[in-house]
Amino acid sequence: MYKLITLLPFLFALGCESTDANNQTESQMMNGHGLPHTEAVNHLSQQMTNELVRQNDSLRSDQPLLVATPVLLSDLKTTNALGLQFQQGLIASLHDHQFNLVDINVSDALKVTPDGEFILTRDWQQLPSDIPVENVVVSTMSFSTQGVAINSRIVNVTNNRVVSAAQGFVNASVMSEYIRPSEKVVSENGLLYRGANTGQRTVKIVGDK
Repeated sequence: MYKLITLLPFLFALGCESTDANNQTESQMMNGHGLPHTEAVNHLSQQMTNELVRQNDSLRSDQPLLVATPVLLSDLKTTNALGLQFQQGLIASLHDHQFNLVDINVSDALKVTPDGEFILTRDWQQLPSDIPVENVVVSTMSFSTQGVAINSRIVNVTNNRVVSAAQGFVNASVMSEYIRPSEKVVSENGLLYRGANTGQRTVKIVGDK
């Protein structure tokens, strides 16, 4: 009995500490901070999808929907590792909401090679040209000194009407595997810029030159 009574205060304190930790983790998940890097993109995709669903004013779940590759707001034609992974996250999240998704990257034929069996492609000549899709999810990314602002919307391509829209922001500290603060010396458009500290210019995507 003495040993049990001695352990009770310890177990009670341990339980309180565990509860506090769980509450802190839940709070971090709610505000988007402190997320594990491997889950941060998926969390962002889910949050953006939830907002797209909430803002949707006409798209039905049985209507075909295509998710386009996110692009940089500055030129509307360039993407990066974050954009590609965010696209995959949106596909999974929208499917979880029972949307009728169409995968544009499935080719007409399966390729069997010594390295494996492949059916996905980005070669437009191998893609079907008669996919009946009127609604597309388009996303843009804009860099700042702190992170990347992301805007997604569902557009009806027959009349360019915006069916739904959502906004999000990715802090560099949350996704260090994808985004890093700028260095003291950075190269832009062939010129070198030197700052007093790191992080004074726009963030960079890991792997980009």
